[in-house]
Amino acid sequence: MTGPEGSSTSRLEAAGRRYSQDARLDSDSDLDTQLTKKSSSLLSGSNTPQWAEVTYTEVRKHIRVPCFSNPTKSIKSALYFLVPSYLASHTNLEFKKYKPGSTEWLDGLRGIAAFFVFVYHHVVAYTGEEHDYAWDPKRHPHWIHLPILRLFYSGTPMVKIFFVISGFALTYKPVKLMRKPGSQGTLMKTLASSIFRRYQRLFLPCAAVFFMIHCWRAWGAFDWFEVRHLKDPKILPGDIEKYPAKSPDGFFGQMGVMLAEFWLFAIGSPVLGAKYDFDTDKHMWTIPTEYVQSMALFLLVAMVAHLRRGFRVYFILPACYLFWSYYKKYDYPLFICGYFCAEIHAAIDIPSLLPISSEDSVQRQARSFKKTARTIFFSFMFFVALWFLSFPTRDGDKTWGYMTLCQIMNPNGYFTKRVAYHSFGASILVWSLIYLPRLQAYLTLPLFQYLGRISFSLYLMHGSVIRTLGHRLVLEGWSHYEPDAYGRKMFIIVMVFLFAVFPLVMWMSDIFWRLVEAPCTNFVRWSEQLVVSKEEGVKEQGGQIKAA
Repeated sequence: MTGPEGSSTSRLEAAGRRYSQDARLDSDSDLDTQLTKKSSSLLSGSNTPQWAEVTYTEVRKHIRVPCFSNPTKSIKSALYFLVPSYLASHTNLEFKKYKPGSTEWLDGLRGIAAFFVFVYHHVVAYTGEEHDYAWDPKRHPHWIHLPILRLFYSGTPMVKIFFVISGFALTYKPVKLMRKPGSQGTLMKTLASSIFRRYQRLFLPCAAVFFMIHCWRAWGAFDWFEVRHLKDPKILPGDIEKYPAKSPDGFFGQMGVMLAEFWLFAIGSPVLGAKYDFDTDKHMWTIPTEYVQSMALFLLVAMVAHLRRGFRVYFILPACYLFWSYYKKYDYPLFICGYFCAEIHAAIDIPSLLPISSEDSVQRQARSFKKTARTIFFSFMFFVALWFLSFPTRDGDKTWGYMTLCQIMNPNGYFTKRVAYHSFGASILVWSLIYLPRLQAYLTLPLFQYLGRISFSLYLMHGSVIRTLGHRLVLEGWSHYEPDAYGRKMFIIVMVFLFAVFPLVMWMSDIFWRLVEAPCTNFVRWSEQLVVSKEEGVKEQGGQIKAA
C-alpha cells in the first residue's frame, strides 16, 4: 500500500508495535521528529529556503487530501482498517520471542486478567449471587466454584493484579536507572516525564469512550432495556448497572450531560476527591484510583531513589506495604508491591560474572539443586497466590480452607477480609512469577501478548456491549423458557457470549486500540516534546545534566 493513506496506516501500525500499555516507560521513538522534518522539507522545498517565500501553489503541490484526491482508495483503506489486525493480510502486527529476563510476560498477564474481567461482567448480570459462593459438596456442588477454576469468571481479584502490574511497569525503568552510577539526572527527567504523561495517558482514551456511550444514549441504545427494567426491576437476577442520565434536549443536551459527567470523572474524583457514581460506565472506577496511586508511587520512588538499595528494597518498601495494609488501604500497597517486584527483577536480570564452564561438578550440582529448590518453592507460592485470589465473595467463613483465613482476621468485616486476601494473592502471584521463567514463556505466547496489547481498550469497550446487545439477546433467549429452566438459561448465556458479545467486543477493542489508544499515546509524546524545556548551553553527559 502506497501513498498518504498507506503511510498513515503504516504509522498507526508502527504505533501499535511500539505500544506502551498505560505504564511502560520506554524511551521515546524519534518517529515524530522524522515526521516533522519530512513535513518541513515538503513545505519548504529545495528552492524556497525561507518560509516567507513559500506560496500557496507550492504548498498545495505537496499536500493532498485523500478523501478528495481518490475517494475509492480512501474507502478501500477505511474498510481495510475495519478488519481486525489479527485477520488483516496487510497487518504489521509483530510479537517478540521470549527472552529470559524480559518483561513481556507482564503484558500477557495483564491481557489474561482483562479477559477474565470481561467474562465476569458478562456473567454477573445473569447469575445473581450464584457465582459468589465457593465450592461446597452440599450447598454449591458445581465444579466451576472450585478454587482456581472460579478465577475464570472472577473480576475483583483481577483488578488487584492490574494494580501490581502497573506498579511494576511504572517503576521498572527508574529502577534500572537507579542501578547505573551517575544517572540521577536521567532518573529525575524520567520521573518528570512519567508524571506529565500519566494523566493524559489514562484519561484521553476514557474521554473517547464517554463520547461514544453518550452518543449511544442520545440515539436510544439503552432505552429498550431501561423501559423493561422499570416495569420489572427483577428482570435480571444479577448486577444491573446504572445508565447515564438522558437529556430531554436531544443530542447537544446529551453532550452537556457528558461534559458534566466527565468533569466529575477526570477532575472531581481523582483531583478534588469528590464522590462520583460512575453512571456512564461503572467499570471505569479503577481509572481515577490508578492515577492517584500512580502519583503517590512516583513520589515514593523520588524519595528513596538516592538511598542504598538494600535499605530501600528490604526495609522501606516492606514497611510501607505493611503500614498501609494495616490501615486497610489495600490499593496503594499493590503499587508498592509492583515497585518491589521491579527491584527484584532488575537485580536477577544481571548475568553472572563467573563463567559457568569454570565450575566443577560439585558446584554445578549445588547450583542445580538450588535452582530446583527455588523453582519448587515459588511454584508452591504461585498456587498459594491462586488460592488467595479464589477467596469467595460470600460465605468464605463457612467454607473449608477459607474459614481459617477468616479466623486470622476475625475482628474485621468479611468485605475487608476478601479485599485483603485478594490483594495478598495478587502480590504473591507477580512476585512468584519473577522466579518462574517457564510460566513467563507461556505468558509471552502471541495470543496472550495480543490480549495484553488491547487490554486497556478491552477494559473500556466491553461494558457498553454487554449492557446493550448482551442484555437484549439473553432476555430474548430466556423468553422461550420457563423461569426455573436453569440449565437452558445458562446455555443461552454461554451462546450469547461466544457468538455475539465476545466477537463484537474483540473487534471493537482492536479498532479502538488502533484508532484511539495508540494515537493518544503518540499525542502524549508529541505534546510533551512540544512544551518540554530545552535550555541552551546545557547537555546531558553520562546520565547527569552538566553545563556546557
